[in-house]
Parts: sequence; structure tokens; C-alpha cells
Amino acid sequence: MKLKLIEKKQETNDVFSFIFQPPNHVSWQAGQYVFYKLPHDNPDDRGDTRIFTISSPPYQERIMITTRFFFQENSSFKKALFSKEVGDSIESLRIQGHFTVEEPNKKLVFIAGGIGITPFHSILLELENRNKIKDIILIFSNRNEESVVFKETMDRLEKKFQGIRIKYIYSPQRCNKELIKESVPDIYERIFYLSGPIRMVKSVEEALEELNVNRENIRKDYFPRTGEK
Repeated sequence: MKLKLIEKKQETNDVFSFIFQPPNHVSWQAGQYVFYKLPHDNPDDRGDTRIFTISSPPYQERIMITTRFFFQENSSFKKALFSKEVGDSIESLRIQGHFTVEEPNKKLVFIAGGIGITPFHSILLELENRNKIKDIILIFSNRNEESVVFKETMDRLEKKFQGIRIKYIYSPQRCNKELIKESVPDIYERIFYLSGPIRMVKSVEEALEELNVNRENIRKDYFPRTGEK
């Protein structure tokens, strides 16, 4: 399926969103991802196919990629993606993934590291549209305040709904066992969703296991340092 680029926007100093219009109606669940194919000249050893989380909510019926660009270190795929102009197309192969909220009435904790906020951006906007934000704690770690992606949206949701609490943390502070205990007093009543770089996700998962959180209540989504799955 060909997706037509209709908007490209800068979110932070090094994060950009690419908004695509599908040729017809496409269904997906908030939190899922897409396989993209982008043939280009001189591809590196990673080839011309990548996975990116859909950062837009399903109700908007547009597919958005939000990713970080390390301009001197980017893969050939990301360089080709960044060179796309409005009106250009990219091929999507399939949508899949299980990092979705099936029971929004339960108590939830979302823990995001940097660009790992993308599935939560989709999930929270979809829950807002369905008026299903009940009891959510979001812990969002970043290098500094200037690097926070979608902060305006997160702050708006926190003001709008009593059922969402957001804790921003900045380097060198980390989402460790002590911070989780402090931020989530009812830890054993909640389902945890972890999204971010693989080292961060594993570290938080280990902290939760040390706190005796049931493994069945931990969901994970992670990616390499480049922000590409």
C-alpha cells in the first residue's frame, strides 16, 4: 500500500514527524507498528525496509512516523526518508504488534524513554477520543526538558483528565526501583507498559521484577539507539 506524505514537521531539535495519507481506509490499534519499504540509492547493510511505531491515533485515519535523526550517523533509510517531500510516497507492507491497551478500565503505568513516547502518544489520544482515560501514570524520561517529544499534548491531557498523572525525569535521573516505588504507590494493582531504547526497557523490567511485580503485568516495546526498530 502506497502512503502519500502530506506533512513533515519538526517536533524537537532532532525529532521529526512524517504524516502520511493512505489511499483508502486503514484499520489499526493504537500502539501498533508498520513495516515500511523505501527503495533508495546505495542502501547500507540494513537494507530498504524498517519498522516504525504509528505515533498517530487510529481515529485520525492518517499514519504518522515520529523518529529521531542523528544527522551524521543516520542509516541510508533514514536519510532517504528525510529527503521525502510533501506529495512523495512510501510503501507500507503490513501493520502488526501487540503493544496495545485491551483493558483501559484497569490501572495502568506507561514508562517511556525518549522517542519511546510514540506508542503512548497514539494510545493516549485514542483513549481521549473514546473518553477512556481512567487511571494512568506516565513516567517519561529524557535527556533534558528541550528534548521532550509531544510535551504540549501530554500536558494538555494531564490538565483535561484527572485520571492521568505525568512525571517527567531528566538525565542523570533514571527510572529505577526507588523512583517507581515513589511514583506508583499502588504498584501491585497496575499493568506496566515499557517503551524506549532496549537497555532502558530491560533496566526498568529488572527493577519491576525486583519489586515482585507479576511478569504477566509487564508489557514491553523497545528499539535500538537509532530509534529504528
